[in-house]
Amino acid sequence: MGDFKSISTSAKMVNGRKMTTKKTVENGQERVEVEEDGQLKSLTIRGKKQLLHLDNE
Repeated sequence: MGDFKSISTSAKMVNGRKMTTKKTVENGQERVEVEEDGQLKSLTIRGKKQLLHLDNE
């Protein structure tokens, strides 16, 4: 059986900011990314929230 990949994307405006949620399921593994105005704010892989590296410029 071949590989399977499903991608679902939704966007909404919250307090003047564009919130985009992208859910990817590939070979039974789920990945959810949440972006605010184009910046990654949250990443969840297989139900576990991942730490994000933040650049301090």
